[in-house]
Amino acid sequence: MNRTWNGIIRQAEGFLNSYSQVFFSDNRWLAWFLLVVSFFDPYAGFAGALAIVVANGAAQSMGFNSWFIQKGFYGYNALLVGLGFGLTFQPGWAFYLILAVAALLTFFFTIGIQGVFYKYGLPYLSIPFLLGIWLILTASGEFSALGLSVRGVYVNNELYALGGKWLIDLFNWFDQLISIQGIRTYLFSMGAIFFQYNLLAGFFIAIGLLIYSRIAFTLSIFGFFLAWLFYHLTGADLIALGYSYIGFNYILTSIALGGFFIIPSRWSYLWLIWLLPMVIVVTLGLQKFFAIFGLGLYALPFNVVVLTFLYVLKIREKPGGKLIETPVQQFSPENNLYQSRTNANRFYAPSYLPIGLPVIGEWTISQAYNGEHTHKGEWGQALDLIMLGNNGQQYKGEGLEPRDYYCYEKPVVAPADGVVADLTDGIPDNLIGDSNTQRNWGNSVVIKHHDYLFSQYSHLKPDSIKVKKGASVKKGDIIGLCGNSGRSPYPHLHFQIQETPHIGSKTKHYPLSNYLLEQTNRHELFTHSIPKLDEKVTAIQNNPLLESAFHFLPGKKLVFEVSGANEKWMNGMHEWNVKTDEYNNSYFECSRTGATAWFYNNGNIHYFVNYIGNRKSLLYYFYLGFYMVLTGYYKDLVINDYIPVNKVLKGIKMFFHDFVAPFHLYLKARYEMKYIKLDDDFFDASAQLQSKIILGKNNEMVVDIELAKQGIAQFRFTSNKMKFKAICIEY
Repeated sequence: MNRTWNGIIRQAEGFLNSYSQVFFSDNRWLAWFLLVVSFFDPYAGFAGALAIVVANGAAQSMGFNSWFIQKGFYGYNALLVGLGFGLTFQPGWAFYLILAVAALLTFFFTIGIQGVFYKYGLPYLSIPFLLGIWLILTASGEFSALGLSVRGVYVNNELYALGGKWLIDLFNWFDQLISIQGIRTYLFSMGAIFFQYNLLAGFFIAIGLLIYSRIAFTLSIFGFFLAWLFYHLTGADLIALGYSYIGFNYILTSIALGGFFIIPSRWSYLWLIWLLPMVIVVTLGLQKFFAIFGLGLYALPFNVVVLTFLYVLKIREKPGGKLIETPVQQFSPENNLYQSRTNANRFYAPSYLPIGLPVIGEWTISQAYNGEHTHKGEWGQALDLIMLGNNGQQYKGEGLEPRDYYCYEKPVVAPADGVVADLTDGIPDNLIGDSNTQRNWGNSVVIKHHDYLFSQYSHLKPDSIKVKKGASVKKGDIIGLCGNSGRSPYPHLHFQIQETPHIGSKTKHYPLSNYLLEQTNRHELFTHSIPKLDEKVTAIQNNPLLESAFHFLPGKKLVFEVSGANEKWMNGMHEWNVKTDEYNNSYFECSRTGATAWFYNNGNIHYFVNYIGNRKSLLYYFYLGFYMVLTGYYKDLVINDYIPVNKVLKGIKMFFHDFVAPFHLYLKARYEMKYIKLDDDFFDASAQLQSKIILGKNNEMVVDIELAKQGIAQFRFTSNKMKFKAICIEY
């Protein structure tokens, strides 16, 4: 029974999302707006709805991905074919028979094109719709039972039949209300996206778009009037623009490249200044050619330019920069923007593999990148590390022997998992002040972490290397001891990242992850940075209590009992299950609300990376309070981070902020984590942490956290609007 009900819910959501996906969205409000607009012509609206049912029904019965069905990916191209078909032909038995065939054919086109385009990381956009509508219109002349529609010829008669005189008066009033030609053409073009050629339909779609996304709405206006200006400046035929309402190509291109497939920014807006003229050139260049066959261009110019530009971006030598492709699609320009800006501070790059310090404890950078002694040219991106004593010196006594140096014989560890690619051993240590320039790297080990990503450790003590070539190593495994071999006048560790597996390869600029920097008697956490000369750096060591508390394995269940909440819905039992998706991404799912909180643990830090669902859920407050937790304990450490502002704020503040967000984020939600107390008793270990979400002066959320040997014991949440205590009763 549950399975059947879940299938019905999935089909219902897929039906609605098929409408909103035309604007690259899964927003429910926008879907309802578009559904209503599609029925401004009832026959076309019904044909579009029927086409979705056929396409999604075929997808489910044939066993295709349920998530794709639910998101509307399999239905929106069929919807567009149904709308175009329903507007063009008269209903009848032949009409519905051919419509079903057209919808099914469009679905097959969707699957086939998806398989080809996804190999290149490209969307299929509305290519299946174009193939479906062109084929069905070309073939329609052979179906004698299929009659052309005369709707649209006697508009007032049709309006009267639908709603009486008041509906005619409404349409006429609205038509007279808007007299500026540019705005009229914009609204006509907006309505034409759903095959509705009237101002009121375009107005409703624009309002739906505004409610869904301020950025998408702004881009629709920006893109259309950029194209309008280009027509004026070049002397192109504006009558053709107004008559055919082909302007929807400029609207869709602007939304797609200005804020959906590209993270919204001033650069995405600026690039539209060049891209929209390309859409115009493609439009004008192909119009006459397609007229020979009696076919409309529909959304072909939009598809050509968007797909070409996205492909060009994907084959760049250095992705990212000023134009950033959306790494994980949030189906909203605002969500894409806020999540991307936050992750840019937390993570170096989507493909970044965390590599930490190859040492234990506190070390000092004696020579940094492009150093004054040996780090030059192709070998400039390297670090030398030493240890200093309380006297500020790197040795005790006279410093005449290698053993006098604090770093000598200290363990060198693997900073990340990998395989030993190369090593050299047996080179004797130098006398202090001497150097072996013949074998200048000394005893060295190279570890492969990934394709074209290796790390090298040099000047190790002879016969101290603990690994063999080809052996696998785990992060933290000892690979050798710090020595004084090679070009090393005093004991130190040379450490570099490189792209090839040989000792002495040229170096690679690569930020180190998860280390602490000592600054005026306190520590600061760096998640990805390059240490500088004379900086005192410490590799993070996990505390067993914190490491265990934030080790959330798939299949684990957490149950909290909430009391003292000033909102009744919060009190009671809350159960969460830890799950993973097909891409091995981990998340909590709340059985009470269906909300999900996605997280990531890099071995030293627990991160929450996204929250999806109702804010009336304990899981939402857990996401806020445990947003970033270091699993090592350092009492003087304060962790600072930022939560995507749209996850915390809402209402009129966020509404106006969204308009300017691509250019300036003036609202922020700062996250702060402090380590208060640790009782490291073997039999009764416990810890107290406190996190804050700071939204402005006198506007803070405070979360007091208690950890026990079994894991998270409880947390208390306090803000101006909410207060409660959550005790973990199953972990």
